Amino acid sequence: MATYPRHKKARLLRDFMIETDMVKLFKEDETENTILFRTAYPMLGEHKQVVINIDDSIYVGVQTLLIEEVPADKREVVLNCLNDFNLQYPTLKYVLTKDHHVMTSMFFNGDENTFNANLILGTTIQMMKNIADQHYGELKKILG
Repeated sequence: MATYPRHKKARLLRDFMIETDMVKLFKEDETENTILFRTAYPMLGEHKQVVINIDDSIYVGVQTLLIEEVPADKREVVLNCLNDFNLQYPTLKYVLTKDHHVMTSMFFNGDENTFNANLILGTTIQMMKNIADQHYGELKKILG
């Protein structure tokens, strides 16, 4: 089997997770071109899926689906709220998708030679904590 940059980066992340005893918190899957590390982060009694996407590009993405369906009458208010959130953390982007979901995403630069698992995991955990502590409750309040 050929080894691609995604495999090298995934090995670095996996090794870091093993060293820090976090490997049991993540489920690893591989699609045709991407290796996915999935976990669930608690927010107000719910668990939101967090996915670290590793492919052959020089980027690593982290995405979270926060709200599955924003009702039509709440979309403008939610969008304005997301725009405010985006100003607070420039590296974290909130979006209201065309399917009316609220998602977050962050991207890290890191080819197989500059990949920094500690930075990626540490930043992801801190941002999820910030979302849970500062933003998720506000979104839930808007949605009723």
